[in-house]
Amino acid sequence: MRLAVAIVLSALTLSACAIQVGGQAVPGPMPSTASASAPTLPKSGQCMNAYELKVLQCTDSHEAEVMSVGELSGLPSAYPDTQALRKAALPPCRQTLSEYLGSGDADSTRLRVWAFWPNEQGWKDGQRWRLCTVVEISPDEKPLARKGSVRDVLKSNGFGTFQTCTQGSPSKDQEVKVVACNTAHLAEAVPGGVVSLGKSSDPAPSKEQMNSIANEKCTKAVHDYLGSTKRTDVFPAWRNPGSQAWSEGWTNAVCYAEATKVFNGTLLGIRDNPLPN
Repeated sequence: MRLAVAIVLSALTLSACAIQVGGQAVPGPMPSTASASAPTLPKSGQCMNAYELKVLQCTDSHEAEVMSVGELSGLPSAYPDTQALRKAALPPCRQTLSEYLGSGDADSTRLRVWAFWPNEQGWKDGQRWRLCTVVEISPDEKPLARKGSVRDVLKSNGFGTFQTCTQGSPSKDQEVKVVACNTAHLAEAVPGGVVSLGKSSDPAPSKEQMNSIANEKCTKAVHDYLGSTKRTDVFPAWRNPGSQAWSEGWTNAVCYAEATKVFNGTLLGIRDNPLPN
C-alpha cells in the first residue's frame, strides 16, 4: 500500500490579529511524503508512527493515533496535485479532531491533524483511502513520541497538558514558535478560545469580518482565563486562517492571552497580580 502524509497547517502559521494590531495571512508548511506497505489500513483508536502504517500498542511509544479512516471523493482519475489532495483530505480530518479529543479547544493545543492518502502509484492502482491521525507536535513542528491514547483527553481536563504557548507575539508575528508552557513565553492559547468563522466549503470571510467575530469572543475568553478585565500588560490576541488554511478546513480563530513582556509560569487565574517571573 502506497501512501503520502501531510500535517495540517499549524495554528501558528496563520494570520495574526489582536485588538491593537493586524497581520498578514501566510501559508503553512507543505506536507512531507512517505511510502510504505501494509496489508490493511489501521483502525480508529490504533496507534502507529508518523511515516508508516505499522500498528503499535498505544501503551508503547508511538507518534500518531488513528482517529478515522475514510475515502477521498470528487478527485480526477489522474493523480491530483498536492493542494487538491490537501483540500480533499484535511477538512474531514479537522472535523474529526475535536470529536476525537472530546472538546472544541483542540486548535488551542499542540495536538494536530496528521493525514495520510495514497501516493501516485497507489492512486494508479485505484486506491482512494484517507487516514486521519492525531499527533502531538514539538516546537520544531515535528511529531513527538508519546505513550497512551489521547481519545477524549480534552474532555478529561487534559487541556493544560497540551496547551499551546508561544515564544513570539501572536498579534504581531506572522510565524511564532511553540514552546513548553513551563518555560519563558509571551502568550498562552486559552480554553474556550477557538472561534468558528464558518465552513471551508463557503467563501472565506474578509479580514475585517473575521476580526469582528473574534474580537468579542476572544476578549471574553481571555478575561475569563485571567480572572480580570482591568490588566494593561496582558491583552486578547488571536490568529485568523489565511486563504490556504481556510480551504483545508482551518476555519477557526484561536484566542491568546498575550503579555507585553516575556514571563514564566501561567496566566490562568492571575487576576490583578504581577506577571509571574
